[in-house]
Amino acid sequence: MMNKRAVLATLLLSATAHAGGLGRPNQMSARGVGMGGAWVAFVDDATAVWFNPAAMTEIDPQVQVGAEVVVGPRSYTPVADDGTRGAPQEATVFAPVPALGGVGRFTYNDRPSWFTLGGGVWNTYGGQVSYPKTNMPALDSTQDAVIEAQVGTGLRLSDKFSIGASFRFGIGLFAVQGTRMPYDSDLSASGIGVSHLWSLHFRPTSKVKVGVVWRAPMNLTTTGSGTVDGASGLERVSVEHEQQWPQSAALGVGLQATPELRLATQLDWVQWSTVKALVVKLPGSGNPDQIYREDWRDSWTVRLGAEYAVSKAVAVRAGGYYDTEAVIDRSKERQYVDSNKIGLAAGGSFRIGGKWRIDAAVDYIIPRTHTVKQNTPTTPDYERNKAPGDYRGTLVTIEASVARVF
Repeated sequence: MMNKRAVLATLLLSATAHAGGLGRPNQMSARGVGMGGAWVAFVDDATAVWFNPAAMTEIDPQVQVGAEVVVGPRSYTPVADDGTRGAPQEATVFAPVPALGGVGRFTYNDRPSWFTLGGGVWNTYGGQVSYPKTNMPALDSTQDAVIEAQVGTGLRLSDKFSIGASFRFGIGLFAVQGTRMPYDSDLSASGIGVSHLWSLHFRPTSKVKVGVVWRAPMNLTTTGSGTVDGASGLERVSVEHEQQWPQSAALGVGLQATPELRLATQLDWVQWSTVKALVVKLPGSGNPDQIYREDWRDSWTVRLGAEYAVSKAVAVRAGGYYDTEAVIDRSKERQYVDSNKIGLAAGGSFRIGGKWRIDAAVDYIIPRTHTVKQNTPTTPDYERNKAPGDYRGTLVTIEASVARVF
């Protein structure tokens, strides 16, 4: 019994480690995605609740409904210690992700208040991936994600300066299906957590905007159950796993270069280095917690974006970014493809009658192959790579939204 439980813990750990690798570097806002994610300074839709709630003081009241479709083909070619290369193992991430939000402002004596409220629901971190079953020992499907409902406020302190904050309520989702590791398994868990974020919005001149946002970490304890099918038959087990979603910060600067042209740049930081180890608890099993060293590192993203107003009704956007990896080679497995990434994006907007707005964008991460070196007979255990081999993948994100402006 103890061996089966220990193997189960290892199985769960492998499933959760993909969180850094599946974090989408450009997401949520069709308008922001089109500018390469350089959106903290210029955000002007309902996603300001996440990107920079202080900027809501300059946003027209609106309701927004949107969705994104994420498509991510990937492959892993294993390499044994003797250099033998296995057959490529391929999968494609496919995830439709809805998003909705709104911004509203009170009035006093027919004058708009300096106090603005907003809210929204979206997937901020994580994802899921499934590989075809081969009847070989493997993780076939994993999910580690959080859906957040957020309520935020922006307060205008002067004509040039605003502050903002959002309360974050998260629902964590965790699941894994495995084959012959050494037992078949089907496990799932969920949990809730809370966090917050703070932001500033500053206009030093009529043509320049500066945005700053800091997001606190969110930790969620997921609990659930599932089954393992081993030598003694099908057995139901309990599972606990703590999701560690990191703190992050961003600094953005926007320039209204001409009446038609807006330019933006942004620097993002995500503190994945807080993931020193992953812990899986097995309540009631009589076994100690299973603790595994990970030692991820912080990721940094540099972004550039532009928007050009073709007319009062039509605008086009383009942007790009460079995003550093969070998961070190020693911790990589086929459940994620994480490496230094270059992304390109484009999008546009169309206004109908001055009150309705349609936004769309596409983001594309340039494919690349990342090789995790094979271990040697003299490689110490604490330095051995989990899964040596070639990792290759890309990610295509398609965003669309419809907004009603009041």
